[in-house]
Amino acid sequence: MDVDVDLRATFDSGDKFDVGGPGASFRKVIYRVTIDSPSPEEQVQRLLEHAERGCHTAQSLRQPVAVEIEAVIKNKSAG
Repeated sequence: MDVDVDLRATFDSGDKFDVGGPGASFRKVIYRVTIDSPSPEEQVQRLLEHAERGCHTAQSLRQPVAVEIEAVIKNKSAG
């Protein structure tokens, strides 16, 4: 079995470059999976469905997820 994954995302970069816009969050994410397998298509499809259920990234992007940024700043030259 040979598998290739191509990940693409679209987003508005206006806010990132300080020219306004809705923010830099993804608007759409596309996982394109190309599979070359001698197995029957139904079996490969079941494997893909199982993998998607266990994919933390795919499941998290479908739901609102709290994001916390914890900054630890160490300044050895201070004090």
